[in-house]
Parts: sequence; C-alpha cells; structure tokens
Amino acid sequence: MSRRSSCDVLVVGNYCHDVLPSVGGGEVHTLGGSAAYISSVFDATGVDHAVVAVAGEDFAYADRVRYPPRIVPGTRTTRFLADFSREERVLRVDARSASIAPEDILFDARVALACGVMGEVPPETLVRMSQRARHVLADAQGLLRALDDEGRVWNQRLEDTPYAELLGHLHVLKASEEEARAMDLDAVRTRTCVVITRGKRGCTLLTAKDSLELPASPVEEVDPTGAGDCFLAGFTLGLLRGWPMTKCAELANWFGAQAVTQVGVPRVEFSKLPDTLR
Repeated sequence: MSRRSSCDVLVVGNYCHDVLPSVGGGEVHTLGGSAAYISSVFDATGVDHAVVAVAGEDFAYADRVRYPPRIVPGTRTTRFLADFSREERVLRVDARSASIAPEDILFDARVALACGVMGEVPPETLVRMSQRARHVLADAQGLLRALDDEGRVWNQRLEDTPYAELLGHLHVLKASEEEARAMDLDAVRTRTCVVITRGKRGCTLLTAKDSLELPASPVEEVDPTGAGDCFLAGFTLGLLRGWPMTKCAELANWFGAQAVTQVGVPRVEFSKLPDTLR
C-alpha cells in the first residue's frame, strides 16, 4: 500500500485464481476476483483508486496488479473453477483466502466498493468502510455465497446473514437475478437502492419509491465472468460524475456488456463508449 491517505474509489475485495473453459475446449488459468475486473475498468478510465485485498502464498499474478494484495502466510489464494456447460453456470471453490480485516482499511474515499467474491469482507470491515467513505456500494455475491460439501457455490438468504442488519450502511446493493431471489426485495429496497443485473435484458433499478428497467448494450457473449464487476465499476464512474442513478445504471450496462466479449479480465476500450455516456 502507498502512503496516500485518500482516493476517489477504494476497492475492497480479493484477487482470485480462476479456472475458466476456453473457447476451443480445455481450460484457461487466469487472474480473477472482483478487484481485478473492477480495477481494469478504473485503469481504462483513469479513475483515482486503490485496492485492499489479501491472498495466499501461492498468488500467481503479482506482476499483473497495480496494487498487490497483502499475503497471509500459510494460506492459499481463493480459486474458482467455472463450468458453463449447463444452462446456469456452476462454480466450485477448492481454496479460500483469509478475510480482509477492518484495520486493512487505511484510506478515506468518495466511494468504497465492497466487492467480495465470497465473504472476505466481513461485517465489521463493511462498517469500517462506511466510516471512511461517503458512499459504499456492495456486491451481493460477497454477502450471500456459501459452499456445499462438494465445494459448489450457493446463496444463503440475506436475512440469514449478519449483513441483513447493515443495509443502512450501503448506498447501492448490486445483485444478479439469482442473488435477488435470495432476499426480500420489498424490504431491502426500503433501506438501500438495489440494482439487479439481468444479462441480455439489462438491469432493474429499485428504490423505495421507483422501479425502472434499463436495456442492455447488445454484444456477442464469450465469457460471462466479471460482467457484474465491470457493471459495478461503471455504476461507480457515474456516481463520481454526479449523475442520477438511472444514468449510472445505463453506463454500468455498457461496461458490463464489454466484459462478456472477452475471456478473463477484459481490456476495456473506453474509445467505444457512446457519446451519450461520456
């Protein structure tokens, strides 16, 4: 970590080792984790940001990240194995990193992103983030995910987690359609804004009073991994510009669509951004 004390965006979530199916068969081993995907968007758009992450001694991609993770001795880096051969993807985890502690949060920020992939941002760290940032955005996957006996990922009900009592600390909660089914949306939307990503059908923006549908940007999908992360980064970019929630969601849809056109962490071509979203 650098000696700076503040930044526009603080990204809190671990880097991962991803094992993804390749287009021609076989598998691809690559850098993963929400922090990696989100950073790729912020790097492409010149957003002032920093990353707080931890990893195990086996972390293989230190040369590919601007902000290296804190290495926890005696641990392994979280590793996801993705199977896209079925109608809904199946994720398995065969290694998990340590959690990010409240004392790891050293920066003040305009926006902080709780972008855990699987519980590595514990409740006390989320509270600490809300104390150091004007707004906190969270990805529901980091709040809901658990593992079954075979290492497969499934979603707990939000009300069965300690995060249910912390919704007042969030400005926005992003959730996939599957994750949204694991929460009482009518109750959640009274406490924070909820954005539900719907793939090719765009997203739904829910507040206490309104429900808005926003269309997706049409692209040819190659790999859905990281689409939600890039969506969250795009939404954050809109907030930094002072845009209303609806336009933030439009920008988020565009960035999420760019992610699915490539395998692994994408190279975002900001030059292709429509003039209406510049």
